[in-house]
Amino acid sequence: MSMLTNWGYTLTEIDRLPDMMDIADYETYTGRNDDMERVTVEASAACASIRNFVGWHLYPSAACRFESIASDRRIIWSGPDMVIQLPARYVTGISVLTIDGVEQDNFHVDPSGLVHVFNATRCRRYESVVVDYMAGLTDEMMAPIKELIAHRVTHAMAVPAGVTSEASGGVSVTYNATWINNARATALAGDNKELLIPYKVQGVF
Repeated sequence: MSMLTNWGYTLTEIDRLPDMMDIADYETYTGRNDDMERVTVEASAACASIRNFVGWHLYPSAACRFESIASDRRIIWSGPDMVIQLPARYVTGISVLTIDGVEQDNFHVDPSGLVHVFNATRCRRYESVVVDYMAGLTDEMMAPIKELIAHRVTHAMAVPAGVTSEASGGVSVTYNATWINNARATALAGDNKELLIPYKVQGVF
C-alpha cells in the first residue's frame, strides 16, 4: 500500500489522502447546515488547492519516501557534507537515509525538512539518494487549516455555480467577476496564502 504524490515523493503506508475537514468539522466551524453532498465536493476541492499551494500533503502525519539522484536541485554539496531539502514541513524524524545504497547515520534533520548529512560519501550525479521520514500535521495541529477550508467552502456555497445574478421579488443582485472568482472553493485569496506560508515547502537552493 503506497501512493506516489504530485510533489515528488511517495507515501509508503497509505494509498489515498483523506480530506482535511469532514462534515462535522464544517458544521462546527460555520454553524451552517448546508447541502452536505455539495459541502463534501467543495471541501475536497479546497483541500487539493491548499495542498498544491503548500507543495506537499500537509495532513496526516505519515511515512514518506523521497527518492532522487545526487544531481537533483534539492540536493547540494557543502564540502564533504550533503544538504537535502525534503519536499515537506513538520518532519518529525528520519528512519533510513542512504546515498548510493550506503546507509548514513551521521545527519541532522530540521522540522522544516532540511537534512544535513555530515561527511557523506561523495557520489556521482546519477547515483541515488533515498530518505524515509515522517512528516505531516497531527489532528491537534489542524484547527487553522480546517477553519480556512470551512471559509473557502462557505464562499463557494454562497453563489451557485455559474450564477452571475439573482432576483427575488423586486430585489436583484449581480455578482461581479472578482466576487465570482473568489467564491470558488479552490480560490486562495492573499490573506489565505499568508496563513499558509508557515506550512509551505521551502524554496530550492
